[in-house]
Amino acid sequence: MTPGASLGPYRLIDRLGRGAMGEVWRAHDARLDREVAIKVLPAEVAADADRRARMLREARAAAAIPHPNVVTVFDIDTVDDRDLLVMELVAGETVAQHLRGRGAPPLATGLAWLIAITDALAHAHERGVLHRDIKAANVMVTTAGVIKVLDFGLAKRGGLEVVVAPAPAPAPVEGALDATLPSPTSLDGTVAGSLVGTPMYMAPEQIAGAPPDARTEVFAVGVLAYEILSGGPPFRAATLDALFVEITTTDAPRLSPPIPPDVAALVAAALARDPAARTPTMAALHGALVAAAARHAGARARRRWPLAVAAAVAVAAVAALVVGALALRGGDARPAPRPGDALVARALDEYDLFYTDKALSSIRAALTADPTHPRALAYAVLFGGTDADRAAVVARAATLPAAVRGEPLLAAALALIERGPAAARELLADAGDRERGFWAAELAFRAGDYRAALTEYRALAAAEAPRFRGRIYDHYTAVLLWADEVDAARAIGERYHQAFPGEADAVGVHATTLAAAGDYPRATALAEEALGLHRSEDTLAGLGKVVALRGEPAAAISLYEQSLALAPPARRPVRRAALALLQWLAGDDAAAAATVAPCLTGSDAAAPERGLCLWAAAVLDPTRADELAAALDGLAAAATPTRPAYGDPAALAALVRARAGFFGGGCVGRRRPGWVPPAAPAEDAVATLERALAQPLDFYGAYHVPFFATWALCEQAALARALGERDRARALLAPARTRAPGRWWLADEAEAE
Repeated sequence: MTPGASLGPYRLIDRLGRGAMGEVWRAHDARLDREVAIKVLPAEVAADADRRARMLREARAAAAIPHPNVVTVFDIDTVDDRDLLVMELVAGETVAQHLRGRGAPPLATGLAWLIAITDALAHAHERGVLHRDIKAANVMVTTAGVIKVLDFGLAKRGGLEVVVAPAPAPAPVEGALDATLPSPTSLDGTVAGSLVGTPMYMAPEQIAGAPPDARTEVFAVGVLAYEILSGGPPFRAATLDALFVEITTTDAPRLSPPIPPDVAALVAAALARDPAARTPTMAALHGALVAAAARHAGARARRRWPLAVAAAVAVAAVAALVVGALALRGGDARPAPRPGDALVARALDEYDLFYTDKALSSIRAALTADPTHPRALAYAVLFGGTDADRAAVVARAATLPAAVRGEPLLAAALALIERGPAAARELLADAGDRERGFWAAELAFRAGDYRAALTEYRALAAAEAPRFRGRIYDHYTAVLLWADEVDAARAIGERYHQAFPGEADAVGVHATTLAAAGDYPRATALAEEALGLHRSEDTLAGLGKVVALRGEPAAAISLYEQSLALAPPARRPVRRAALALLQWLAGDDAAAAATVAPCLTGSDAAAPERGLCLWAAAVLDPTRADELAAALDGLAAAATPTRPAYGDPAALAALVRARAGFFGGGCVGRRRPGWVPPAAPAEDAVATLERALAQPLDFYGAYHVPFFATWALCEQAALARALGERDRARALLAPARTRAPGRWWLADEAEAE
């Protein structure tokens, strides 16, 4: 192959590298007019089934983990008997090249790199993908400073915890200690007793013959962390045999000053020889790195504080003179334009229309052009950027004068990182500034303070300014529905639709509000329109909810099944809850149990968003109530100011415990095949049940799961009816029926005999 040659739609430009798996070329994609990187497997190598399988594994593994710090795979193709892997073109240098040429980066930079690496790998682990060859040569730093994890050629998909009897240690293998060992021949890439990966990064148990798992990958990142922070590897043996002896019998040396002791300790924990003593998961290592980066950025800022304050006072005095002079001349005191301003403006428009990924891309581009743009730094956090984005913001903000760091949006963004949304919101109280009011509402929403958010959004909606209308209307309708202000929600949903008539989200939200009000014909038409505008897990679930609420659970099941198939990991548990509830209503208990099973022991069992799925599991099987309530208690206990709980797991735990003692079927259970009305509970249990059923309403359940908004109310009415208090049962349901007369399931309970 030569420059200028074509492989299908790709014109080769120049060769970027050559290795055992073939050549990598820069190429031009004529179809999309973009430059790409192409890995070409030569014909003689393609005849090797194992090498071909490895390249296919690399493509599938990388495609399974879309993440800003993983190289994107665009396509895999065969042209002229050559296998091609078409990837994102990344310009820069590997971490190994950086360390050889320039040594260790500054602490803040090194921590930011490691945060990005562990974020990408934790994301992969959540999807059942192990990289299995993480090392300095397989991580690139782009010219824009972005980390990219490369080469998933040894990756394995499937369960991360594989338990087999350790095989005897393999015979010595010749080769460089930082080079990848030859791949084993089995298609899944794991053979008992075979070594997979690079010797320098292998964990002791892996050397002993155990298969790679999440803990061996933590060890490999520990080695990489040591290299990045110190400039060299933790192990110094000159031969492979000596290296394996060193890794398996000697603790890795501890990082020494100027590396701070707490950072040295977290690296040592990742390098623990005993897997049981090692940092348990990549997510845990990632969290420790994020916390360390925040601590040390804060410490640097505090050390500079007296000088920064003095400088700020001087700057303020000069600024006052300049502004006064401009005012006397009738001039404009607005700040001078900055290189990133246009990209920030574009990002705001994208964010308003819920194109969050695009908005973050624009913000990252703004920060590439203007690394200390204060508003871009703030938006990188406020828009919900990755932990790598947040770490970069902390590091860059620490270099700014105190007066700039104290600007309300940036100060709130830094407080959001360090102390959480409630603390950040306190810095934005200013009734005269609409944008600060918007972010105060958003942060109340994120903190789960929906009463405060309702007040803030009400004021913002009344002001009718154009900026952030999409976000305001969307979240305001959700909070109104949570508060069961159905008519107000319907009015705001209609305004949202009128403001953005071609946006699927706006049309879908309007449909949701109409369904909540019981206008099922119009709700169905609009939900179908939203699905036609954009087929996604959200629009499929939106139509499914409308169909379920109009009384057709069997028809809704197919829509929720399609939604679940498209849902990202954070959304899967809530989709499982809705689907399982509908399957249960249709009488298919086995299907419902299979739907929630991944939240108990499978792929979603560690998801912090799994609370509603656990509640649904308790609806299906009350014998597991204690276990499921304890899991919900754990989710509530794990919440912190910086990472609030998803929804209200404590309230869900109360519902689960009530389910074990009494079950009225949430009104809709009356339509389940073979339904038997519940008997009255023991007298001494009634007060406990009533307290449990009076807990706050889980926000996400109320919005996303059909019939959940009235579930506790229905249980209270069913309990009253079981106790012979029919009039009280009707009185409990009457206000909700008045607000939305189309809630037929409330009539079922109110009129039951």
